[in-house]
Amino acid sequence: MFQYILEAKKIEFSYLDGTKAIKDLSLKIPQGKKIAVVGNNGAGKTTLFLHFNGVHRPQKGEILFKGEKLSYNKTQLKTLRKNIGIVFQDPDNQLFSASVYQDISFGPVNLGWPENKIRAKIEKVMKQTGTWDLRDKPTHSLSHGQKKRVAIAGILVMEPEIIILDEPTAGLDPIYTGQIMKLLDDFNKNGTTIVLSSHNIDEIYAWADYVFVINAGEIIAQGLPEEVFRNENILKKANLIKPWVLEIFDELMGNTEIAEYTKIPRTREEIINIIRNLHSTCN
Repeated sequence: MFQYILEAKKIEFSYLDGTKAIKDLSLKIPQGKKIAVVGNNGAGKTTLFLHFNGVHRPQKGEILFKGEKLSYNKTQLKTLRKNIGIVFQDPDNQLFSASVYQDISFGPVNLGWPENKIRAKIEKVMKQTGTWDLRDKPTHSLSHGQKKRVAIAGILVMEPEIIILDEPTAGLDPIYTGQIMKLLDDFNKNGTTIVLSSHNIDEIYAWADYVFVINAGEIIAQGLPEEVFRNENILKKANLIKPWVLEIFDELMGNTEIAEYTKIPRTREEIINIIRNLHSTCN
């Protein structure tokens, strides 16, 4: 039994113009976890993700799926892409069918599912992602946020073992952002490994089980969110900011009434409860 469903071992990759996007990078993705990869623009997040389903092939090092090294033959790549779904940052790179329904149905149809299963699954996922009312619309007529939700639905509907999302909530309003993150939680609870990148550090801090920080093509830190985002040197090097929940908690730690409070809050609700309890104690 494999512990890590996806691994990168000392991989390096440069583009044709000479840009070295990945430098001696290693990481291990535990099965069934919610993993975040954070870093500033140009850090290498998208390039790394494209290695995970074989779009890019490392010039040095290796990628492993379920403990098996990728050989990049046609059969293996087909299996890999069936089990690892990627939602790209720009949905225009992912949508190509005439209508929303056709686009989302493309994957299940090619997997050879029975028609009744395809219809039931598509309807369920489209309603979960708020795209059901868009089903007959041409994909080119959608807004950026609508295209993003359709692209996410097109991956979720195929039930991959790993879902990789590059800035999945960029361009979405707060309501749909919350719905998408809740939906990813639900898939994760059913055993799906989720890997995503986001510039929304508050979102990452509240959601992720484990965080990797990438800078200039290298992993410079990894660990639990409350550990990584308390490291001022790492935040400065990667041009990141401390999540507001953690920043408020660290300020409150100066108060002797909660100095022995051991559980570091991760969510808005948890920090609000601490403040309420502190207020009650003071009164």
